[in-house]
Amino acid sequence: MILCDTHADTLYETGVKGNRAPMITQASLAAGGVSLQVLALWTGPEGNAGDVNQTIRLELDAFKALLQEGVPQIRDPREAAEGRTAAMLSIEGCEVFEAGLNAVHDYAELGVRMAALVWNHENKLAKPAKSGSHEGLSKYGLDIALEMQRLHMAIDVSHLNEKGFYNLFQKTNAPPLASHSCCDALCHHFRNLSDEQIRVMIANGGYIGVNFYPMFLTGGDASIADVVNHIDHICQLGGARHVGFGSDFDGIETTPEGLSSPADFPALIDHLRKKGYKEQDIESVAGLNLIDYFKRVESA
Repeated sequence: MILCDTHADTLYETGVKGNRAPMITQASLAAGGVSLQVLALWTGPEGNAGDVNQTIRLELDAFKALLQEGVPQIRDPREAAEGRTAAMLSIEGCEVFEAGLNAVHDYAELGVRMAALVWNHENKLAKPAKSGSHEGLSKYGLDIALEMQRLHMAIDVSHLNEKGFYNLFQKTNAPPLASHSCCDALCHHFRNLSDEQIRVMIANGGYIGVNFYPMFLTGGDASIADVVNHIDHICQLGGARHVGFGSDFDGIETTPEGLSSPADFPALIDHLRKKGYKEQDIESVAGLNLIDYFKRVESA
């Protein structure tokens, strides 16, 4: 089974913070049967108020160290293989693209295949969901989104405000993804997607990686069953071929009971079986949906 996870903050945890053992290690990935782990180059909790470039440099150093440990880098989920763990880069917070369109090219050359336009701080491109802003993408943000589309880099709407979210469907052709988001209908939170947003994602060929953060799952304590409930909700809306895993490991301070690291993915798969999902559907959720999504990004 190909198993993919579309978001983790391990590079920040190991390269910048370094004050606790990471949830994601080569051993935990292997134990969980993870084929592809997407690792974010996060621009940091202060955004442009911090030293973004230094943060990214440290994270890239941490990524190089992981590669030296034997985890190969891939640039397309179609390269993922059962029985081998590979890593792919993303960006969380596009402050790094404020330098100009050439920056998109530079990060594409590094192997970045998806990028979230914004984190929790406003930048030159967009407004975050946390802000409550009703403004859409800036003209520059749209220019960046179109350049990402041209380079087949997926646009990540996790953290993006609602107006910016809909701008992407109105003004670009490639379907975006939400690398680590949950369902607002099950847990009301500014970071979660409404049913309307989920239906738009599905209708336009997008992808949603369900986040494992208990605050987004239930608002309090959570279990593996709660993760499955959010996956199932998206499936009930017609998204059985548009949903997968976006753990947010190493970016969350608490995890669902029984799901504390990638080593616990087999338990999550087993809960999907107990929920009544057939093997073909489980294989889609685990990884094939992401592979199909990137085919749509490249053909847009």
